[in-house]
Amino acid sequence: NLEVREILPAPFTGQSFPGFEDIDLSFDELESLVRNGRPDWQAPLASVKGIYLITDTLTGKRYVGSAKGEQGIWQRWCDYAATGHGGNVELRALENDPTLEYCRKAFRFTLLEYRSAMTPDAVIQAREDHWKRILLSRGEHGLNRN
Repeated sequence: NLEVREILPAPFTGQSFPGFEDIDLSFDELESLVRNGRPDWQAPLASVKGIYLITDTLTGKRYVGSAKGEQGIWQRWCDYAATGHGGNVELRALENDPTLEYCRKAFRFTLLEYRSAMTPDAVIQAREDHWKRILLSRGEHGLNRN
C-alpha cells in the first residue's frame, strides 16, 4: 500500500542545479535537463566556459573536453544530449557510432573546472590539455585522440 503525500504542481524534471562543484549527471539526466530547458541549469552553465569529463562507466575510459562557445558548457552538453558523441571522433567510434541507448547505459558527465565567459580560449585549451594529461584520457586509458 502506498500513501500519496504530495502532488507536485508540475511534473518532476530532474534535480535542481547543485552548483558547479557538485555536478554528476547520467546521460539520461542530461537529456531530461536539456529536453525540459531547465533554467536553473541552463543559466549558470551557459554563462561559463569550462572543462568537463565524460566517463564511460562500461569501459572505465574517460573523455576530457572543453566548452568555449557563446553558450558555454550548456551548449556543448546540448550537443551531447542530441547526438551522444558531440562530434568527437573517439566517442563516435564506440560501438560503431554509439547509439543514444549506449550513451544512456554508459555515460556520466561532470564539470572539472569552470571559468568566466571572458576567459581567453587559449587558457581554456591549456587547462583542457592539463586535465587530459592528469587523467590519462589519451591512448589506451581514455577516449581523447588529441
